[in-house]
Amino acid sequence: MLVDRLVFVVAALMPVLVGSVAGQGGQKGFTVTPLEYEGWRQYSVHCARCHGQDVLGNPVAADLLVRLGPKGPINNEAMFADIVTAGAPASGMPPFKGVLSPEQIKATYAYIKGRAEKRIPPGRPAPPAG
Repeated sequence: MLVDRLVFVVAALMPVLVGSVAGQGGQKGFTVTPLEYEGWRQYSVHCARCHGQDVLGNPVAADLLVRLGPKGPINNEAMFADIVTAGAPASGMPPFKGVLSPEQIKATYAYIKGRAEKRIPPGRPAPPAG
């Protein structure tokens, strides 16, 4: 009886669960620019382990959704690039000078800024057409 009820509940909720996941990364209705897509790629490789997958935060490092948000202290691309290039040794962030090119830093900023402004939802974005 209990198993039957659980199967019924899961079956009833499946369209809702699948629909909510399908609306995220890599699915229709969610597009990013080529720059933001490259930024997602760079962020996933270089930043996610400390700052959290999909820029969702992690207790280990600064919450970038807040730091780059509308009222956050990192309010422009140049400031972001300076921090990424030089690191923040007092906070434990290593410098990425020589690891990330200026173009990769620019792309990473575009992606994180889009997440902070809620234009880009969490999840893997679909590659831009072209």
